[in-house]
Amino acid sequence: MSANPLVTVYITNYNYGRYLRQAVDSVLAQQFTDYELIIVDDGSTDNSSDIIREYEGRPGIRIILQNNKGLNATNNICVRAARGKYIMRLDADDFLDENALLIMANLLEAEPKLALVFPDWYYVDAEGQITGQERRNNFQSEVTLLDQPAHGACTMIRRECLLEVGAYSSGFRCQDGYDLWLKIIDRYPVRNINLPLFYYRRHGNNLTEKNELILKTRSEILKAHADRVNRPELATLAVLPVRGPSIDPKCLSRATLDGLPLIDWTIASALEAETLGGLVVSSPDQALLEAVAATWGERVILHHRSRDQALENVSYSQTILEAMEMATFSPDALLLLNVEYPLRTSFYLDKAVNVMRVFDDIDLVLGVLPEDDLFFQHAGSGLRPVGTNSMLTKMRFERDYLYRHAGGAVLARASFYRQTRGDLTRARIGHYVLSRKAATAVRNPLDLAIAEAVLATTRQET
Repeated sequence: MSANPLVTVYITNYNYGRYLRQAVDSVLAQQFTDYELIIVDDGSTDNSSDIIREYEGRPGIRIILQNNKGLNATNNICVRAARGKYIMRLDADDFLDENALLIMANLLEAEPKLALVFPDWYYVDAEGQITGQERRNNFQSEVTLLDQPAHGACTMIRRECLLEVGAYSSGFRCQDGYDLWLKIIDRYPVRNINLPLFYYRRHGNNLTEKNELILKTRSEILKAHADRVNRPELATLAVLPVRGPSIDPKCLSRATLDGLPLIDWTIASALEAETLGGLVVSSPDQALLEAVAATWGERVILHHRSRDQALENVSYSQTILEAMEMATFSPDALLLLNVEYPLRTSFYLDKAVNVMRVFDDIDLVLGVLPEDDLFFQHAGSGLRPVGTNSMLTKMRFERDYLYRHAGGAVLARASFYRQTRGDLTRARIGHYVLSRKAATAVRNPLDLAIAEAVLATTRQET
């Protein structure tokens, strides 16, 4: 351990005294020795500070005890304190393979243009027992759309590049490395290593368990990054085709959820979205259009769709094209909505637009829900499993992940839609992830009762 080490590892800790020794000792056990270790306790109320003091005075180890500042502020404190050419965060509840620093540092040394490298990892339970393995796509041969970030921790970054992009942004409540990822990939090449080099502990207190907070923060990060790098705004028109109950008795658009018609849930979220320039509601149901007009007035453009265009087996592409002609501006993008996802709020709609702004070579953006259930296809001789599932194997391959389209909102570039009518088979598709709540679909009375229960549960939790 030298005064000018090649690598700085820092461990951020808040009330993880139970796991802290294993994290620290995994660094001290590295085959690679040209590193320094900074251990930060961020105002813990457990016995963490006592454990950290056990390592005080050891060569190459520095200790910072501070009042609680949060992860992002602590990251930047460590970046400023670091003396290494490369820097890596290790969360206090995770631990390293003994070869982790050696392999990652050697790759960065061999490839001077790389800004960061990150490995695959093992999943472990609260007791440290391996429960699975994550295998990321190969960034050299498989990845052309960099919309799946590296893990926030155990990613080794060239400190010079980290400082050039402004290190960690302090304006977000959490970010799990996503903001930094966007800043890095916009300027530098990155690489993964398809070896599991750290152990990621999954337990109820993980930051990644705070799903709703992370999804909303990622929406904020996308907008901030698009603005930061001067991506042009997208003039976006929302279009909501509805058949209406007078045309289709099974249509639930006027059914009420928590006292509000389903169609009004979707209209309200569209009008609250910051990125939408207008909303067209299209229906052959005159009574439905009159009800919308009575509630929303001139805030919504009404399009009377012919009955022929509202038949079940007829595409609504012609309806979309007609709606575009009714807009008061020339749209760059079209947000196609339906009324089946009333709990999908406005920030998801803004998120779709900002995904397209950040990744400006995509044609469509879909809302998705990652699925880890067991799925099958019939191959002629019987069912065969598809996708990655822990019931079949502990190895999770990123390329096998299954995503279900959800949220009832598809964003399409207007030029692409005019050319292809939104043909998924011809599109380069980006995505954003929804929460289970936002992905609650209402297609029948039972779904409606479930949505009511979801709302009731949410109120109890808050």
